[in-house]
Amino acid sequence: MAADGELEELITQQVNEWSSNSNGCFHISLVRSDGSEHAAFQPAFTYPIFGDEEAIFGYQDLDIDLKFAAHDLRPELNVRYGKKFQAIGDIKPTDVKEPLRDFLPMEAFDTAVAGEATVAGWTPPGEKLREYTKNGEKYEVWCASLTDPAAKKLLENMQILVPMFIEGGTILQLEQDWTTQRWKLFLLYRVFDDAAENTSPYAFVGFGTSYRVFTFPDRRQPDPYHLKLLQGDEASRAKVSQASAEDFVSALCDDGVQSPLDLPSRERLSQFIILPTFQGAGHGQELYNAMYKHLIAPANVIELTVEDPNEAFDDLRDLCDMLYLRANNPEFQNLRINTGVPAENLKPKSHIPVELIVPGDVTDKIRKQSKIHSRQLGRLVEMQTLSTIPAFNRSRNRITRKERSTNEHDKAYFFWRLYAKHRIYIFNRDPLMQLDLQERPEKVEGALDSVLEGYTSMLERVEAMEQGKPTVGGASRASRKRKVVDEDEDDEWEDESEDEAVAANGSHKKARIA
Repeated sequence: MAADGELEELITQQVNEWSSNSNGCFHISLVRSDGSEHAAFQPAFTYPIFGDEEAIFGYQDLDIDLKFAAHDLRPELNVRYGKKFQAIGDIKPTDVKEPLRDFLPMEAFDTAVAGEATVAGWTPPGEKLREYTKNGEKYEVWCASLTDPAAKKLLENMQILVPMFIEGGTILQLEQDWTTQRWKLFLLYRVFDDAAENTSPYAFVGFGTSYRVFTFPDRRQPDPYHLKLLQGDEASRAKVSQASAEDFVSALCDDGVQSPLDLPSRERLSQFIILPTFQGAGHGQELYNAMYKHLIAPANVIELTVEDPNEAFDDLRDLCDMLYLRANNPEFQNLRINTGVPAENLKPKSHIPVELIVPGDVTDKIRKQSKIHSRQLGRLVEMQTLSTIPAFNRSRNRITRKERSTNEHDKAYFFWRLYAKHRIYIFNRDPLMQLDLQERPEKVEGALDSVLEGYTSMLERVEAMEQGKPTVGGASRASRKRKVVDEDEDDEWEDESEDEAVAANGSHKKARIA
């Protein structure tokens, strides 16, 4: 037994001696054409490339060096090591380059081609959306359709960054013309005013992508412009009455609409990365704001959604949306909790009167003006109305008398909690339905306390930025981390109205007053 144990320990030592962590040995840099280094960092994830263990066997002092040209992201891969394990039977060193071929263009493996980056007169593809300065440095945001070969090539060059920095992120498949027409690439660059001759002034900082999809107009209050886009003659309407969505769009195009992209649509923000070197300096806000304003500008775009956002992006989105609405939307600025809800609407087992607590017609107007997805806007409305209640009054201990409280702020906080619990209940109806009836209120209360913690942290950041004060780090994500009840993060879940959800048995379920 001792001999077996010693052998096992020896094998373990050998494996460790010849194993490398794929994150630790991977080095990424952006280099300008004058040879100066613009940025250097390491990946957050390499498991999509080298497996779940993120381990590479067979090398000592392994260094995977991936260099990008700072302007057009042309990649160059070099793999170096001190010693390489001599194969014993089926035990062989990992082929480091082979897994990377699925994530990098072929020229990355040819150093001669990789060095032939075009510099003279190079500018980012597309159109410049805006420029700004930070700490005396100039930055620009550009936008291009992926039908532009230069934009598509640039995205192909840097697509490896997506699985490295977005957990679960995948490389886009853009092989069909119709697919590329739907996509836009947003690029953030630092611009050097003192660039030497034959050195590009542009150095990459981050990027985002979006795609447009057809959607039907609002079912309850369709916009007349959107309806006009969908109108055709009687023959075309009859032709599409029983058609699929794809056939429907095709028939409308045959009927005179120049492009499916001109029909009522939703913009979907897909990928968003600021390089680690430049994070924490406000560049994410600048890029998001530029994307938001550009994407919602067309009249046929109904709303902007986000594809599977992570917690860091949720923070950024909350911050930007709150600052934008508080600065630009008077209806949002003036939102308050209505504490004068009639007693007949507050009887036990009554549905929560959300339309009376916060006027539904006002929130609908804000949603149409801002084109922010209804689910995201619901959270923003909760944050804004909470901000009108003094922190001292945000305590469950102060609302024991509920709507009969003599303190107006305490009463507002009671109604605010009712309003927020309605949304939590609706969006968590499936897991809640699996709990005993007596357990549900406790779980919703616990989730709401967690939401309150996150909202409070975010509001502190918003108010600090409005006052021009510096903020440190990101806001707490307690608003997304439920104690027991978890929200589905998909922005696209909208088959049911905000006020009513269809349970599995087909009956209508609404949140009720406990």
